Amino acid sequence: MTLSRSGPRTEAELREDIERARTQVVDTAQALRRQLHDIWDVRHWVSRRPGLTLGIAFTAGLWLGIRRR
Repeated sequence: MTLSRSGPRTEAELREDIERARTQVVDTAQALRRQLHDIWDVRHWVSRRPGLTLGIAFTAGLWLGIRRR
């Protein structure tokens, strides 16, 4: 936020600045929440990287199978 003029500001201008800042914080928090959901959502991760997921599942199954013998 930059001030376009110097001097005392009215209460309405201060309220408008606070509301603008609050809106920006809410928007940023929602964007972060969406990104975190995409990172930790297994279905989303598998749909974006099916080959890697299959390789990890195969390797884990092989390792568990060998370890139990």
